[in-house]
Amino acid sequence: MPEHQPGPVLTGNPVGTERTATRKNRLGPLLRLTIGVVVALACFYFLGNRLARDWHKIPWHDIHLNMPLLAASFLVMFVWMLVYGLTWKVLLAGLGERISLFNSVAVLAVSQIGKYVPGKLWFTVGRMYLAKKHGVNEAKTAVSTVMEIALSLLGAVILFGLAVALVPRGMLPPRAYLAFLLVPFCVVAVYPPILTRVTSFILRRLHQPVFEIRMTFRRLLGILGLYVLMWVVQGVGCYLLIRSFYPLALSRLPMVAGAFALSWILGFIVLISPAGLGIREGIFTFALRLVVPEPVAIIAALMSRIWITGSEGLLALIFTLLPRIGKLKAR
Repeated sequence: MPEHQPGPVLTGNPVGTERTATRKNRLGPLLRLTIGVVVALACFYFLGNRLARDWHKIPWHDIHLNMPLLAASFLVMFVWMLVYGLTWKVLLAGLGERISLFNSVAVLAVSQIGKYVPGKLWFTVGRMYLAKKHGVNEAKTAVSTVMEIALSLLGAVILFGLAVALVPRGMLPPRAYLAFLLVPFCVVAVYPPILTRVTSFILRRLHQPVFEIRMTFRRLLGILGLYVLMWVVQGVGCYLLIRSFYPLALSRLPMVAGAFALSWILGFIVLISPAGLGIREGIFTFALRLVVPEPVAIIAALMSRIWITGSEGLLALIFTLLPRIGKLKAR
């Protein structure tokens, strides 16, 4: 009788297991996207329902469109992007990387669009890809983004704190003060020894070169000051936006800027909503009710979303087209 020949040895995971893992990998982002869309739609439905209910309470006699102020609010967003580009350039310099101001602004302007994808990750990936074209190390771009988030949150809390100090006592609900709980987490996040350990662990997992973050406390304070300046500029722009259709005293500027910063903080924390969509508008409305009628606050919050998205989209388009126009002229 012929000897029994052993069959082929199967290695690896069973086919069913691989399919299940693939299905899970696909369902994760889809589920987050679905939840984010549902949350955003629920928030916008709530705001729309409130606005429709109180439509008769809108002070139409006070509402007048001022085109120069509206144009000025968009111009302020261009100034904000310049300050943003300068801030990131200084932050990268602290990490030993060099980039021109123009390229810094261009990378940020184009990669900002990634914020509107759920997960808070794609704008970082896009920034790493674009910055690499200008000779910036990918690992250091990733680390600068982590530091930026912490410093930006801390700057927003500082601006909110300044606004709180300028408004009358009892005007803000007690829950608003919970934003200050973020301060210790942000301070720890940008403390170089701790940040080096965290980023080293992440970089090893990503198979990226590990490096030590050496940045003086004085430089960190300077960069933090630039982030506070960024929030001030955006706060001024938001005030001009509201002032372009509703009479708002200049004394309300700190409150508007603080409310805008607070809405951004809480909108960022809610990871399931892309760019804080819906969450930010709801919180901004809640805060603005302290200085304007609720229907006006809802209109202002919805307009602020159009203002921000429109400005970022226009800036991304401009800095996408500029290099191409330059190449055409060079021919």
